[in-house]
Amino acid sequence: MKSLLVTHSHRWNGETEYAAGVVRAELAMGMELTVVAPGESAFVRKVSGKVRLLELPGREPSRSLFDFIKDVNWLSSLIETGGFDVIHPSRATAHLLAALADRKRIPLLHLRGGAKRPYGHPGNRLLYRWLTDGVIVSSGRVEGWVIRRLKVPPERVHRILSPVDVGQYKPALPDPSLLKELGISDSAPIILKIARLAPIKGHPILLDALVLVHHEFPQAKLVLVGNPWKGQPGELMEQARKLGIGDSVIFTGRRADVTRFLACATVCVSSSIGSEENSRAVSEYMASERPVVASAVGVIPELVVDGRTGFLVPPGDASALADGLIKILRNPEEARRMGEAGRNRAVELFSEEAFGRSLWRVFESVLEGKK
Repeated sequence: MKSLLVTHSHRWNGETEYAAGVVRAELAMGMELTVVAPGESAFVRKVSGKVRLLELPGREPSRSLFDFIKDVNWLSSLIETGGFDVIHPSRATAHLLAALADRKRIPLLHLRGGAKRPYGHPGNRLLYRWLTDGVIVSSGRVEGWVIRRLKVPPERVHRILSPVDVGQYKPALPDPSLLKELGISDSAPIILKIARLAPIKGHPILLDALVLVHHEFPQAKLVLVGNPWKGQPGELMEQARKLGIGDSVIFTGRRADVTRFLACATVCVSSSIGSEENSRAVSEYMASERPVVASAVGVIPELVVDGRTGFLVPPGDASALADGLIKILRNPEEARRMGEAGRNRAVELFSEEAFGRSLWRVFESVLEGKK
């Protein structure tokens, strides 16, 4: 089977991450894949060397109507001669571009893996209902948006949770050299959060929660792995200092060796106050066999089973977040069982193999419907 994936995104975000998961799954299934994307995009850097890559001829990032028409005609010629069985546009501009270029009416499956609500205007409804054969979404909330706002029939909306590489993210023993690098003793509980230091990720709430955790576990350390953000980590460092926990919070910046951090973690946390339509971090926590305490936002309630693989808490509630962390730190055996249950759930439901099987079922259904 031959597929064509089209994206216009230059940035790495939830949408492009989800599209990259589709690329990995299709390659694993032995499909022949062509990707059309901006030449200098983060997405291209991720998939380069793995697929046939083509660049749209229109100028980027500043585009004109002339550029768009040029791209439609170029893509139409590619589709006419490419022998593709299915087309995947990712993001809005690529969706419209592919729909207009698909004059052969090859099955078109739009990928929606991000947190942005679709606009429900008549033009968008026309695009989704009459020029799109199906929509593949990353969460139940996005599924609901597509059905309610765009009036797409439910049977044409396919929810497939974002995949995680359970071979890369797996149980492992703590790395003594990393503990030494971080200045953490072998006996100290480690609370780990992996996320960019953006306001929506709820780091201030987590710092407030750590104060409460310290009432019972004063040796607990909070390790924050993630890219700096505007004013951060400076403002968070100042908050930690004022709360009296400055020595217990470690900011690492972005790290490529996150699996080493996961191996050392006692419990992992997601304190986001919104978004999280993919929540790759929570999937990685679970695949690494770590118990999770997470805000019940976005896709997270579809990943974490409350009381079985961790605890779900209301977003923005530092007290509830602290309670969940304390329960896990109090009960190492229960924490171990939660970690194992999370790993099993990750392998069964959102491994790359499970993602590929679900994707293949969608292909079969859509292709059968086009006959």
